Amino acid sequence: VIVKKLNENKIILASTDIGSYKGFTNIKELQDCSNPYDAFALHKAALIACGVIPYSNSVNQSEEEVSLDVLLNSIGGGFYLSTRVINIPRGSGLGTSSILAAACVKGIYEFLGAYIKNHEIYNRVLCIEQIMSTGGGWQDQVGGLEKGIKMVTSSAGLDQKIKSEQIQVSDATYKELEKRFCVIYTGQRRLARNLLREVVGKYIGCDPTAIEVLYEIQRVSVLMRFELEKGNIGGFAKLLNQQWELSKKLDSGCTNTCIEQIFFACEDLIDGRMI
Repeated sequence: VIVKKLNENKIILASTDIGSYKGFTNIKELQDCSNPYDAFALHKAALIACGVIPYSNSVNQSEEEVSLDVLLNSIGGGFYLSTRVINIPRGSGLGTSSILAAACVKGIYEFLGAYIKNHEIYNRVLCIEQIMSTGGGWQDQVGGLEKGIKMVTSSAGLDQKIKSEQIQVSDATYKELEKRFCVIYTGQRRLARNLLREVVGKYIGCDPTAIEVLYEIQRVSVLMRFELEKGNIGGFAKLLNQQWELSKKLDSGCTNTCIEQIFFACEDLIDGRMI
């Protein structure tokens, strides 16, 4: 993410990896960010979540008071905000949009000369994803902002306290993971919100299978940490398979014929799998 000052009172947004570039002088255009297929939806939502652009015009304010000119004058002028995702396809499922949103938040705050803690960035990204209507949790941005392999947990309730603990993994274990991991891109994309609505709906509806699976996913995660800290990659791989089977119980749409055929084609080479 790059943010730099302009000599004119406008905001220029760019997504350099897809070659999109546009200048904005109208605040209403910047407030329109609910279409996740808009090349600048994430940029606009980040500006709103960081308080640079208001979420919507108040009926008590005149057009002049909420014009982009007035807003930009209050922060010292116009600016350019660009993003670039390098060597990772969009919609890959690797959490790039959340991580990019976190980078936008950090960039905007640094540009404005303000300090922001990581836990506040997590929350801002949550807001960005809701504003964009894509939905999302906090795991991707925590994964991108915190170093190494980590165990991430939260307290119960609406006001979640995120706790990230870096797992102590030996150099030999890291090298073995690097040697044995293989990433395959299926080329398939899916909006997170559809998955989230289904899973959260089952949880709120007290679906006994969903509640049991969610509990088991937490238990397996703790065991994964244990195996990694012990340097037992074989044990970790078996747990990865368990996690994959649990994911399919929670959301049948996480796999399909294409994905199953990919696994089938290299079955004899696989110790553990996950998407």
